[in-house]
Parts: sequence; structure tokens; C-alpha cells
Amino acid sequence: MSVARAHSLCDLPLDLPWISPAIRPLTPVPWGSPDVPVSLLTVGSFVEFPVSRGAILSYDPTNNDPTNSVALLHHARKGPAVASPPPSAAPARLVVLVSGSGTNLQALLDAIGDDPAGFGAQVVAVGADRDSIVGLERAERAGLPTFVCKVKDYATREEWDAALAAATAAYRPDLVVSAGFMKIVGKRFLAEFGGRFVNTHPALLPSFPGAHGVRDALAYGAKVTGCTVHFVDDGVDTGPIIAQGVVEVTEEDTPEGEAALHERIKEVERKLLVEVVGRLARNGYRIEGRKVHLGHVGE
Repeated sequence: MSVARAHSLCDLPLDLPWISPAIRPLTPVPWGSPDVPVSLLTVGSFVEFPVSRGAILSYDPTNNDPTNSVALLHHARKGPAVASPPPSAAPARLVVLVSGSGTNLQALLDAIGDDPAGFGAQVVAVGADRDSIVGLERAERAGLPTFVCKVKDYATREEWDAALAAATAAYRPDLVVSAGFMKIVGKRFLAEFGGRFVNTHPALLPSFPGAHGVRDALAYGAKVTGCTVHFVDDGVDTGPIIAQGVVEVTEEDTPEGEAALHERIKEVERKLLVEVVGRLARNGYRIEGRKVHLGHVGE
């Protein structure tokens, strides 16, 4: 089963290999619409797409009943099932988003450089939310195209989100990786890249989400903490967990202790992110509710 996701039929991506270009919706289908006439669709495979928070509409083209309609199948906060495209001989295309020094970006570039054929992915562009940062300098030294979308350059956060989505989409990524990107993306970006947007967090989610995960773990008296690599959803550090790395807490609950612990977590985080991105690219994945399974359906 192949899966495509869209806010409406008019947003359904037409360039995916398993979807016929004959899809031509006659009218937009807004979020929350319970039914869509089959006459609006011509597709070559099973298609799913959400129409409200956590809802999925599904159309099965093997059903030749002319009265068949796209039926509401599921409604749950945990979200729809998502699968990556089938494996390809070409490496997966990565767009990496940064806000600072770009050490996670560099870890990815180093791992890909060490084994270009075997890693399974290539960075095709680096985006940022600010100018003059080391992360962009790393990208430029690697000969990669870059783009910057500053929130202050747009009248609303929604306009910024749409611009970021468009700038990222221009490079046709298979995966988008947040490598220390310090902005929360919005609905438009998630509509484009939901189920393909990977983030890291310096704590063992679901414990200690938010901007101060390391500080909060120390304050709570946790004996172990660590890092989480997860897919991004519309919550704060609430997306499906892909992998986690554990770090023992030995520091005191002081600013100095927090900084030292954070550095040790970052070391684990860099290695884990490289491993996860490589496995996602090489093996594919599927998301079922809150669970991420590496490998494709049937494997």
C-alpha cells in the first residue's frame, strides 16, 4: 500500500511515482469534508489523506461501484499511517535546516563523505532562519546551495511558514532534517513534509519536552537522560519516536552542570542522528500511530 498525504485533493502531490498524473480534482475538498465523490479522482493505487486533525480519507480504485465515495476511516490524535516511497538506486535527497553552529549538519556531511555510495542519502541544500551562522558556512564550504527564511521578513508567521515550505520543496527532498533548527514550523510546512521531517531533542521523550529539556531533567533529579530522534508533528516534541540514546546524569543542578551535561548529550545525539537518517534512507520506514517501523511494508 502506498500513501499520499494532503490537506485537500487540490494539495495532493501529483509528482509521486505511485500516483497517476490523471488526478484532477474539480473543486477543493476542505478539511473536515466527510465524503468526496469518486468522479473527482483517477488514481493508480490506494490513496490516503487526512481531512481533519488525525482523520484519514481513503479511496480504493479497485472498487468499480460508480457510487463509491471516499470514506472517513479513522479519527485519532495520533495521526495517520505514513510510508516512505519504495527504495531507489538513487540516494535519498536531504534538506537540512540549521539555526546555529551546524555540528549535526557537519556530522551528516562527514558520514556521507566517508561512504557516499553506502550511506544512502545526499544533502542537496541547507536552509536557515538567520544569516551569518556557522551552519551556513559549513554548507558553503561543502559546495551546497543554501537559503534563508527569516521570520521578521514576513508579515505573519503563516507567511513565513509557507515561504519556508516553498524554499524547502524547491529541492525535492525525500527527508527534511532539523539539525538544531530553532523555529517551530506551522501547518503549511507539515502539510508538505509531515512524516518526512526529522528532529532531535536533548531528553528522553516524552519526558522533558520543550526548549529546556536538559535543565528540566537536572531539576527533576533524573538519573538518566539522553536524546531522542523523532518525526515532527503539530505538537511540541510530541511526534513519533524513531530512536533514543541514553546518557547517565552525573552533573550537579547548576548552570555549569547543565552545560556539561548538554555537551555529553550532543555527542550521543550526533551519532544517533547520523545512524537514523542513514537507516531511514537505506531501509525506508512506515509510521503507524505513534510507532515507527524501519523497513517497508511486507519486509
